[in-house]
Amino acid sequence: MKEKKGEIRIISGKWKGKKILFNLSSDLRPTPDRAKETLFNWLGQDLKNLDCLDLFSGTGALGLEALSRGARKITFVEKKKSYLQEIKKIISDMGEIKKCDFFLEDCVKWVENFQLEGAYDLVFIDPPFKKNLIYKLLENLIQKKILVDKGRIYFEYEKVLELKLPGTVTILKEKNLGKKSYVLAEITYPSS
Repeated sequence: MKEKKGEIRIISGKWKGKKILFNLSSDLRPTPDRAKETLFNWLGQDLKNLDCLDLFSGTGALGLEALSRGARKITFVEKKKSYLQEIKKIISDMGEIKKCDFFLEDCVKWVENFQLEGAYDLVFIDPPFKKNLIYKLLENLIQKKILVDKGRIYFEYEKVLELKLPGTVTILKEKNLGKKSYVLAEITYPSS
């Protein structure tokens, strides 16, 4: 796939206004600024003490925005090596490498193999739309208890796809922009 230079912009936080060049290929669709602004307005501007998971990281735009807004830790999971290397270089150049973990792996497999309960407060999921992976990922996140109770999940999906959610997932906010839907949801675990 042919790559071209693209730009992602940090909207707020300590790197507010910073523009980051990223090699974009036709299989990569970074979250638009308008959707990022909406998401981070929903979450609140300050993400201090939150541990975040960025699945299907791509450009790392969501994880970078969370880091800029004070997140304690970001874990990036991406199966394309060149994307993950680029994210790692950007974060290294910003001097924040110690706050991040990087995994070169298929996101579905990574979640299936994850072992630490309650590791994350917030998960970003931006999968390839054509594969319709949201339900399977949410089920696995719940089964593995990867999020804390009342943990939040942000995901994007193409409106033409049917959205089916596991019973313990509650939609808090939803917005449609063009052909895409953007959702902030919360996971509640049943009492044991």
